[in-house]
Amino acid sequence: MVSIAPFRGYTYNQDEIRGHGGKLIAPPYDVLSLSEREAYYGGHPHNFLHVDLGKPLPGDPDEMAWHARSASILEGWFRDGVLTRTQKPAIYAMETEFAHPLTSKRQVRRGFVCLMRLEEPGRDARIRLHEQTFSFHKLERLDLMEKTRSQLSPIFGFFPDAERAFLNALSSLTGRAPDIALRDTSGQAHKVVVVDDPETVEIFTSRLSERTVYIADGHHRYMTALNYRDRTRARLAAGGRAPGPDSALDWVMSYLCPMSDPGLCVLPTHRILRSWPLSNDEILARLAPFAEIRVFSFAEGGRQAALDALSEKLHEDCRKGLTVFGLLLNGHDCCSFIKIKEKVKEALADKAPERSSLSLLDVSILTDVVLVEALGLTEELMDDPGRISYISDASEAFKLVEGGERAAFILNPTSLAEILKVTESGYVMPRKATYFYPKVTNGLVINVVDPDESVSPGAGEPA
Repeated sequence: MVSIAPFRGYTYNQDEIRGHGGKLIAPPYDVLSLSEREAYYGGHPHNFLHVDLGKPLPGDPDEMAWHARSASILEGWFRDGVLTRTQKPAIYAMETEFAHPLTSKRQVRRGFVCLMRLEEPGRDARIRLHEQTFSFHKLERLDLMEKTRSQLSPIFGFFPDAERAFLNALSSLTGRAPDIALRDTSGQAHKVVVVDDPETVEIFTSRLSERTVYIADGHHRYMTALNYRDRTRARLAAGGRAPGPDSALDWVMSYLCPMSDPGLCVLPTHRILRSWPLSNDEILARLAPFAEIRVFSFAEGGRQAALDALSEKLHEDCRKGLTVFGLLLNGHDCCSFIKIKEKVKEALADKAPERSSLSLLDVSILTDVVLVEALGLTEELMDDPGRISYISDASEAFKLVEGGERAAFILNPTSLAEILKVTESGYVMPRKATYFYPKVTNGLVINVVDPDESVSPGAGEPA
């Protein structure tokens, strides 16, 4: 069963919120460009990014040296009352209003932050991971957690809600006067209602217990919480101590959203090939056995017209169930439309029918067929952020190629139905297979992990 619990989180105090609002919070660190990071750093001395992604300094002995400074900053904020702890264990009902990046339509997503009991990943687990992770990110986040002794960012999960019980309950809760209300620097509006009455908390904890939670974002943070639990227990055991069965070590801060919410949006994550020794002609020649290639020339109507035509064709063929990609190569005066041949897909399905839910995903075919088999990348290179990077905005991907990156592969989004089909089959998708939008904003609530503190599922009073 999935076990969730209220907790006494830390939030910015009301004076900070009234005075500075959206200047205090930030998106997850890994979706920000260097210029965006600088803007958050300079926006306010208490902006959460100062803790979640501190700036390296000249003379730092290694690339994680800033973690100790983050711990010191966080401790100072606790001491000075910049961050204050909720009086009673609570769940935090949240509403995010945003503009869809593709349609510009205003949408609302509702969810809630709670603690969720950790469990080991596996085919029979009730908490399902759907993506592979990067080695360095897990090591970096673990070191930061060990320094701060806190879960700074929630994982993002979704769960079935066909009867809309959770969506209706959240709509009712977020209709109350908010405890936190602010608009961030990107224009998104955030409302947080602290829910600490035992009856309402019990409704959430009991109803979710028999459902499955699928991790949308935060696979690294989930694995980090598991690693932190195990390492801390081992360290305490070496000193003759043993935390209790409901120790805070066994829980991870989580933002959970019902699948019935129309604001639950999935965008594609495009691939940037940062460098590769093959020429443009060699890349296209290697793709030819696997795909039909159509060229949209920049000379015929201009660059933007070609890109718009490519985008329209991608969306059109996606609706037909075809596996298609866009490709922009540095130095080419055109963009290419790549349609994987049906015989290639049939061969993949015949090779391992039991894995077809995974192997026939667009993102899997791009990884296994295009990048690995055709272009020759290895698993080690696929794990190297210096070789492959990821971005959700196609126009920004094209700009990166114009700025010197080797190539951009443009994908259609993976659907929620496809994600569920893969995870229910017990498999995980390639890295960065999805981009849930908007990301869960950091700084609205954090969780300090004290091994000696107990967590009580469904309890409404402090432990």
